[in-house]
Order: sequence, then structure tokens, then C-alpha cells
Amino acid sequence: MRITGLDWTHFRLPLREVFHTATGGFAQREGVLLRLTTDAGLVGFGEASPHPALGRGAVQDVLEALRRQAPRLLGAQVEEVEALSTNIPPALACALDTAACDILARARGIGVARLLSADPRNSVPVNAVIAAETAAGAASEAAAAREAGFPCVKLKVGTAATPAAEVERVAAVRQALDPHIKLRLDANGAWTCEQAVSLIRALARFDLELVEQPVSAGDLEGLAQVRAAVGVPIAADEAVTGVEAARQVLEAAAADVLVIKPMVVGGLRPARRIIEMATAAGVEVIVTTTIDSAVGTAAALHLAATLPPTARACGLATGALLAGDLVKKPPTAQAGWMQLPDRPGLGVEPDADLLARFAITAEGVRA
Repeated sequence: MRITGLDWTHFRLPLREVFHTATGGFAQREGVLLRLTTDAGLVGFGEASPHPALGRGAVQDVLEALRRQAPRLLGAQVEEVEALSTNIPPALACALDTAACDILARARGIGVARLLSADPRNSVPVNAVIAAETAAGAASEAAAAREAGFPCVKLKVGTAATPAAEVERVAAVRQALDPHIKLRLDANGAWTCEQAVSLIRALARFDLELVEQPVSAGDLEGLAQVRAAVGVPIAADEAVTGVEAARQVLEAAAADVLVIKPMVVGGLRPARRIIEMATAAGVEVIVTTTIDSAVGTAAALHLAATLPPTARACGLATGALLAGDLVKKPPTAQAGWMQLPDRPGLGVEPDADLLARFAITAEGVRA
């Protein structure tokens, strides 16, 4: 199958409220929706929404790279898309890879998860995410997650003014949860090595499942030191920017768990290679979105379905943070689980009216 057309729409989706992390807050998600068409009449979709921490200029980088890349892709075989997606922003590589996988799976009448793995799961356990800045607000969100049936809650940390305030906030969330609900923390690289060791030891009494990225992404030595000094499992998140970066984390023995974002590592097939590397090294994997539209979320869901049945809850239930979406019926969590779509390919397609509502610009090229 040859690519006969590429269309892309620059969109902006509002969040229900400002989402706060240690790297800052944001109130909207901006990205690019990509549509590939082929001479076989099949269409594939992908999303390029750079991580919010990269700033708004990252979306312009995607658009500029796409304008350069599109002529090279016209006339190419769909199977060649990944090989041709070099020296471009990871989010764009993810969109192209996702769209290609969507087409290849549709051609075989299977879901993308089955294209990536011979024996994927039909549903995936997911965690709730809490970013409220106050202890009372975080506890309220935790109670809501408990009532919704989530088996796991991730609390954003690293934003409190003092260690005592950090402990108070975590304590409030743990108290709002049932004992069987797992609690994980995500520091987004906010702490020094010394701060991380001290705080994790102080917080360990709250029965933590794991702590994500306690130190900065570039400090693998510090990450390994924290892992060796505390009794709580440590996950690498921002440090996992691609296949080679993941290999370096594994070689440094810096994490018990790798957090993989398809939007960050450059697509579904690169993400699968990271999963295979981690599995061979005895390291677990969690798949998360970057608070994407339903298209990016569906892609991450298919990837998460390729993890073992014993895998930890994944960070896919982020669509509820958005005040609008590009799909009429986006993937949603039910009692802490997300079901894979039962249609071929990604199983979701953008709605023309919704896309027009949230569009900023639209472009395209034809063979």
C-alpha cells in the first residue's frame, strides 16, 4: 500500500482545570492530528502532541517538520513509514508510526494491539491521577477515585513548599483511600538525590507502590543512588526518551520500573522494543499518555494491552482531564479498567465536527 495523501490539523483542547506538576501548570493540550490515506482506500490516524513541559514552541516544531517530511512520504509504502521517520520530533514520529500501524492493522482486520503482540489483553487496569495542590483538594480527588473503583492512584508531588507539607498531602491522600488501593507518587524530577532519599524514607510508611522520577532525568547516577538507598520501588519516567535512553537506564540499574510514553519515545513500535528490552532485564513497564486526545490515548491503550497480565496499572485514564475531545466516544475507564475498542486498527476515528471545533489550522498534500 502506498501513501497517496497526508492531512494534518493543528488543534487545541481545553482542560477542565489547570493541571499542576513540579515542572509547572498547564490549562490546555495542543497538538497535531495526522491522517494518512492510501491507494488501497485505507485511512490511518495518529496524534503528535508534544509533552507540555516542552513549551508551546514544540508544536510549531512538529508542524515545520511535517511540512518538510510530507513530500518524502507521498508515494512511499506504508511499511516504510518508520524507516523514513528520522530526525524529526518524537511526537511527530509517534503520529506517523501510529497512523501506519492503524492502516496495517485495518488491512488485516485486527486491532493495533494484535499487530504489536501475538497475545494482547482485552482490557488494561488504569490509575487515577491527582494533581490538586492542597492536601484537602488532593484528598477529595482521592476519595472520588476510590468511589470510581480505581485500583491505583498516582499523586503528583514535588510541589509542596516544605517537606512537612509534602508529608501532610501524601498522608491526606492515603487516608482517603482504602488500604487495598495502591498509591504511587510522581515527583517529575523535582528533588535532589539527598532530598529524594530523605522524603521517600519519610513517606514510605504510607504504603507506596512506587515513586516516579524522584530526581532529574539526566541524573542516572542519582536515580540509581536513590533506588539503592530506599525500600520503595523507583520508576524512571522523564529519563525514558527513546530506545537508547531506556537502554542507558537499564544499564545503570537505575530503576525497578520504566514508564513509557509513546508520544515521548517516538511511537508504538519503538515503545515495543523498549518493553522487550526491559522484560529481558527483569524490569517492569508502565505505559502512560501525555494527556492526549482520544487518538493518542487509544494508541497508548493498544500498547499497554501488550504488557503481561500481571503488569501494574497504566496511566491512560487522562481523558477525563480534558473539557473536550476529537472523538465522540473516547476510551474511558470503567471501575479502574479500560477496554480495547473492538474495531480494527486503533478503533477510534476523529469526529469532523469536533475536529473543526478545536482546529486552529488545517493543511495537507496529495500525490
